[in-house]
Order: sequence, then structure tokens, then C-alpha cells
Amino acid sequence: MTTPRHQRLLTLLRDRGALATRDLPELLGVTAMTVSRDLRALQELGLVRRSRGRVESASRAAGEPDFEAKAVTATAAKQRIAATAVRAFVRDGDVIALEGGTTVATLAEHLPRARISVVTNSLPVAARLRALRPALPVRVIGGWVSSVSGNATGPEAARALEKTEASICFISATAFDAVVGPTDPNPLEIEVKRALAAAATRTVLLLDAGKFGRRSVAVTLHPRRLHALVTDTAPPPEIAALLRQHGVRVILAGDVEGTQQSPIEDNTGLP
Repeated sequence: MTTPRHQRLLTLLRDRGALATRDLPELLGVTAMTVSRDLRALQELGLVRRSRGRVESASRAAGEPDFEAKAVTATAAKQRIAATAVRAFVRDGDVIALEGGTTVATLAEHLPRARISVVTNSLPVAARLRALRPALPVRVIGGWVSSVSGNATGPEAARALEKTEASICFISATAFDAVVGPTDPNPLEIEVKRALAAAATRTVLLLDAGKFGRRSVAVTLHPRRLHALVTDTAPPPEIAALLRQHGVRVILAGDVEGTQQSPIEDNTGLP
């Protein structure tokens, strides 16, 4: 778990790039020993990288693409996935939890214009809903906003979701492999994705086939926490086997009936 001071440090690194470690006590108003502890904790989380007296954001170092850059990739597949997901899962009266991935953001173009409500930690998703579905009630979770994704992250965002209840949560991921399942590059984003999923009765992963067979920095959500995967192409055999093992229903874009797997049980409450 990160602290507000960790968030201030990460914001500095994202805004200014690499910084000299010796400058951080003055910038943060803390001792050098405190800075050392903070950097060690953030390095263990995979959020910063240190070398020769300097430190930088791991996202910046790895070249993590921002929301706009990711939004223009696999656009046709994302549209098909989003349309199918809405037809398969969204019903009148639902409270829909949306994280800030670009595939999830595409849902805004397919959601009903009324009789549902939305909770999200994503400023880009909220803006898209405001433009495309202005009549929908939208609750935006606060927190430290990532300069890369535009999503609110950190402990404030996670705490705000503790008393939230949603019918269904839609999430996406950067990669999905047959060993650990869905993964993402930023543990701060993952922290809030997990909180959104925990608030919902069901969690559905939206993923284009280009993400299969790849792995990012950290596990997003254990496959046993997923209720369904909506994708544009059948997963490779080894990934399909992992999904079957955990009872995850697979739905191909354009096919709201999904595969021949039996409906899954409610996995709510699993760690």
C-alpha cells in the first residue's frame, strides 16, 4: 500500500523525470533516512528505478504508453468487444464499475442512455461518458491522478470504494499469459482495479487478442476472481485451459452466448 508521501514523490518523478536522490529530502520536507525508506518501498512495488544517485518513475523508464496512445490501437476489436460486453451483461438498474483502460472506455459508446449508473476512477472515462451519455449518473472516485493514464490511484481511491456496491465491474489489462493471467505495469493502478472488482458482484475482463501470450510487471487480478472474459479471438489453448480451471466464461465478440462452458458460480469474496 502506498502513502500520500509516496504519491507526492511519484508525482514529482512523473512531472520532472529523473531526480537526484540527494535533492529529495528538501523537495519532500523529510529526512534522508525517510527518503531512503520510501524509495526502497516503492522500488519493491516496481514503481521506481534507481541508479547512480538518481531515481525515476518505472512507468516513465519503461515507456508506458498514455491513454491517448493506447486508445488508437486495436480500435475495431475494442468496439466489437465493448458492444458484446454490454449486450451480455448490462441490465436496467445496474451500477456499473469502470476502470480506466481504453477497451473499457469504449463501453461508453454502447451503454444504455438511461436506467443505469456508473462509478469510475478514470477522468478520461468520465469525460467520455459526459460527452456520449450525458444523462447517466456518474460517480468519479477521487485520489492522486496519474499523468500517464488520467486515472485516480492510491489509498484514497481504494478507500472510497470500500463502501461502494456495483452490479458488475469491467476491467482491462495490458497482457495475459497462461501462468499468472492478466498483468499490468503499474501497481498503483492495479490497487484500484482490485478495489473496483471487490465492490462488484461480477467482474468481466475485456481483452483484445493482441494481449494474449504476453506478461507485464504485476498480476492485475487472479483468474479465479474473474467471472468472464470478452475477447475478439479464441484464447490460445494454454490460456483457455487456465480459464477453464477457474471457471471463467469466455465470450467471443459478436457472440453473447459465449462458449459452451457452463455458467460460472459467483466468485465474490475470494481473495
